[in-house]
Amino acid sequence: MSRKNTTCLLPKKGQQLRCHCGCLAVLRPAEEVCKPPFPGAMAYVCSNYPRCDSLVIADPVTKQPRGSLADSNLRRLRYLAHNQFDRLHQSGRMTRKEAYRWLAHVTQSPAGHAHIGHMGAYYCQVVIRESKKLLQDPNPNAGRIRPNIGGEYHAAAQ
Repeated sequence: MSRKNTTCLLPKKGQQLRCHCGCLAVLRPAEEVCKPPFPGAMAYVCSNYPRCDSLVIADPVTKQPRGSLADSNLRRLRYLAHNQFDRLHQSGRMTRKEAYRWLAHVTQSPAGHAHIGHMGAYYCQVVIRESKKLLQDPNPNAGRIRPNIGGEYHAAAQ
């Protein structure tokens, strides 16, 4: 699996958040554009809304985006990917920490950057497919990621 060439859509410190369509994103009450995940939620929304329906929920404390802006199709894929991914640790197959190590391995991301809220459609589909495969595998050690001598993680031998 090769790493897709993607550009980061999150702003650097001091820069404004931009949508993939090129417009600036503005912070608005989430209830104006979607079903809010919690009371008082805010969302960064493309200033070209509703022609461009890209948005991302903001952290309730820091007001930083919780991912990259996504249109309705990508938001649906992220929802499905997170649903499958969460089953890995909710089923007891692995701990939450092990699940995030597995996610980093599957998406070829550094451990601190393996977040579904930052993924595009390609990696969401990879997470959905690989999570389903792992959940159907009868081998209880399938998908386990173990540290090697250098401290990097690799898939356990099966």
